[in-house]
Amino acid sequence: MPLSYNRLSDDHLALLRKKVAVLLAKGAIERVPVPEEGCGCYSCYFLVPKKDKGFRPIVELLALKLFLRKEKFEMMILAQVLSASDPGDWMVALYLQDAYFHIPVLPAHRHYLLFVEGHKHFQLTMLPFGLTSAPWVFMKVIAVVVAHLCRLRVSIFLYLDDWLLRASTPQTVVFHLETTANLLHSLGFTINMLKSHLTPSQALPFIRAVLDIVQFGAYTPEKQVQYIQAMILMFLPLSCILVRKTLGLIISCTLLVTYARWHMWALQWDL
Repeated sequence: MPLSYNRLSDDHLALLRKKVAVLLAKGAIERVPVPEEGCGCYSCYFLVPKKDKGFRPIVELLALKLFLRKEKFEMMILAQVLSASDPGDWMVALYLQDAYFHIPVLPAHRHYLLFVEGHKHFQLTMLPFGLTSAPWVFMKVIAVVVAHLCRLRVSIFLYLDDWLLRASTPQTVVFHLETTANLLHSLGFTINMLKSHLTPSQALPFIRAVLDIVQFGAYTPEKQVQYIQAMILMFLPLSCILVRKTLGLIISCTLLVTYARWHMWALQWDL
């Protein structure tokens, strides 16, 4: 059954409607045909804050997750990048815009991805962020693209929508960047130019860390440290969702901070 949002403030509802309009314009959602309204799996639609002070629309999909099998797969870690790099290497980084929205949902399955805004019924047409299997599906699809780039001798590392290219000279990494960008554009992918780092460098941010080829290491950027500290201060009043999110941020830094796992034990034990 459709879910109600009577408790939301007028400002929040206005922002929700604005995000719905953006999703419609991107083709990520569509109106449910009137005869099919109320028939399917409805979920909560809400906004979560992003680090850039914006908001990301999320369809919760809690009921659907109960029936989905959680696929296991390995994600790239920073240690793999460092072990495959040489001290004189150069790097660039690409960030895909709305990465999941490049993966369409089969029309026959869209009635599992329903939500209501006001009195309007919508269904997702693209892979949603809130789906448990979404990262696995995206990586399975993108693996074909990466395999093609590897055959072209492009040295590439990716963590979902964060892509890192490396080469022994600035000229080579620029050539690989052009090759990768042209391929992505030909396949319909969009690169976020503002978040990408397209100038060859030996030190740049990548998946919540700063990779430094000269020092041959990685460290947590000061901005990320301040963000984690702010999240910890928000623990009171205690929120399970907030605690899980903060622990996830801390875990992402365990390879970069000395004795990080040891310091986490007390926090995890108390919770």
